[in-house]
Amino acid sequence: MESRGLDVTYATDLTLQQHPAWLLRHRVLLSLGHDEAWSLGERQAAVRAHDAGVNIVFFGASPILRHVRTQASPLGQDRELVDYRYSAADPLDGKGNPLQVTGNEWGSPPASWPEYDFVGDTYAGFLEPGLSVGLRVADASSWVFQGTGLHDGSVIGGVVSLDVDKFDEAYGQPADDQILARTPIPASMGQTSMGAFYSDMTYYTDPVSGAAVLDTGTNGWIPALGNDNDGCYLPGGICASAELGRITGNILRVFGAGPAGRTHPSAANWQQVTS
Repeated sequence: MESRGLDVTYATDLTLQQHPAWLLRHRVLLSLGHDEAWSLGERQAAVRAHDAGVNIVFFGASPILRHVRTQASPLGQDRELVDYRYSAADPLDGKGNPLQVTGNEWGSPPASWPEYDFVGDTYAGFLEPGLSVGLRVADASSWVFQGTGLHDGSVIGGVVSLDVDKFDEAYGQPADDQILARTPIPASMGQTSMGAFYSDMTYYTDPVSGAAVLDTGTNGWIPALGNDNDGCYLPGGICASAELGRITGNILRVFGAGPAGRTHPSAANWQQVTS
């Protein structure tokens, strides 16, 4: 982003929690890396921004999966992170706002507010450390792949690794979800509890606010931006760093211009891609 001269502001999770209106002064929220643990205040700030037309990109998998809250410690306000894996063990259980009760995942009771209808994807599992598979393009007609020369079925090596997200209609993903990439993962390479093992890159837009949400579906996206794998040197090979750079540039260009749904509405294709 800095090399492209883009106007970028850096913030921590606590910035969103303590100053929720701050995000409304921006056009896009970029969630980086393994951004798994979210507090209620942080999540409400993101939802409020989305409803106001702020675009969101989840560059890492399993976002908003773990339900946490902050509390004071000897180091100051909001310096201790609370994450009870069982809601019954949380001292707040049965007292006050159930959305503040941590229960391992946001979808666990009493919060019962799963992430998938907001993220557009569902946590699917993980690849064992050191293993990766190539990202397989599912809808090359999308603006996301503009200027890449990729086609349906093209594979960008070494992108999908570590935690991955998957589209699954049964979990209640947005009806206009567009699957941009769908990467099958051999069962022997990792662990999943969801049957068929996939990593899906998804995109959907809100018809009211125009906000767009994109999930890359893997924790390997940002590391692969600097990955000059063998594809860079083989005739006809696909270089992960170069192609992901172009795709990421397209995302930043469109999302940075304002509510992307007004200019690039998603085209639901999940029924065709997953059939």
